[in-house]
Amino acid sequence: MPDDQPPLTIRAGDGSGRWTLRAPGGTLSSPVVVGDTVHVVVSDSRIGAVDAHGGRIRWCSEELRNPDGEGIVRATGTVVVPVNRDYERSGFVGLDAETGEVRWKRRRSRLRQAAAAGSAVVLWNDEDGGQITGVDASTGETLWEDEFGRIYGLLVRGGTVILDTAGFRALDARTGDELWQNGYGDLLGQGEEADAALFHTWGAGSLCVRATDTGEVLRRTSFPKRVVKRLGPPPALVDGGRVLFSQALGRRIRLFAWSGRDRAEPLIGVRLGLGRFTSFSQPAVCVGDRVYATTWRHRLYVAETGGRRGLRRLRLAAPDGRAVRPREMAAGHRHVFVSDGDMVGAVRDGRLLWAAAAAGVWAERPVPLGTDRVLFLAASRDRTGGLLHCADAETGRRV
Repeated sequence: MPDDQPPLTIRAGDGSGRWTLRAPGGTLSSPVVVGDTVHVVVSDSRIGAVDAHGGRIRWCSEELRNPDGEGIVRATGTVVVPVNRDYERSGFVGLDAETGEVRWKRRRSRLRQAAAAGSAVVLWNDEDGGQITGVDASTGETLWEDEFGRIYGLLVRGGTVILDTAGFRALDARTGDELWQNGYGDLLGQGEEADAALFHTWGAGSLCVRATDTGEVLRRTSFPKRVVKRLGPPPALVDGGRVLFSQALGRRIRLFAWSGRDRAEPLIGVRLGLGRFTSFSQPAVCVGDRVYATTWRHRLYVAETGGRRGLRRLRLAAPDGRAVRPREMAAGHRHVFVSDGDMVGAVRDGRLLWAAAAAGVWAERPVPLGTDRVLFLAASRDRTGGLLHCADAETGRRV
């Protein structure tokens, strides 16, 4: 741990799983959960690692050049951090996951994205002239390089990297050898942890389950053609074998059950009325039997499976009178967490359970932690420090 690290302190509740990290000067940002560790940018130049369960500070890295905490991935024993990143180029630093010590650095290049693939890290870009490189996670050594006209999407299943290059193809993450080419469409579930033997795709009005080792279709579910024409972007996979479509400008939301079915079953189909004079500000989310959407007018709407009211606006006032005008939201296990930069709150079953001060942190999205906690940023009461709270999802209680 660097000798000149900023003074970080932790307050933790005994056995509750709640804790608060404090850093000087309001310099915390972008918490990212990787496994059992929360990573956060400290003092705009370091990465701090905190045990997600007990709140123990594991390490704080040396100074890095403009680290991008939201782009962190972990491959075996290495935490990979994008640094000095802009719209065209990025560098990368590999940190030891146990100590935070720098293992390797890569200079800036057009490779801007990172994905963990076992003992390898795949660096790539999604622009014309799509470059991709396999890197040894422990040493940063280049294992292989390739280039395609464009890489529209990428996901990892086990040691296999699956690309959408206007057609699906799979590469071995360690060697770069092409394993197969098979099929067209959009890759679903990018960035999620999933069954290494399977992946999902959307195309031509069908959602397919494919085999990772061959790309062959194992199961196919078709969607009504008259509906597909209006669905817009590819869907998001949600719990319970369902998929969620949302159109920002079309202000339309559709939820379908598809798993184990030859033909999808519509569960929710709603649209925000034209008289609202707004559109969705981000993709809708689904929690349980409800879908939620935020608008550019900082309002939250909800619709329920089997409900007849369509999208209805939620009045986000907590029992203590505090209110939230949501700019950001995130779906947890049973809750939707919302933030407006001044306040953070949790919604369950269509009502705001609690609201807490974020004290001027600009609309940072809360981060669900497991099934019963949530991470959010705030400022200390004396405004001399930045706080990262790990709070109870149901009550908002902190230490």
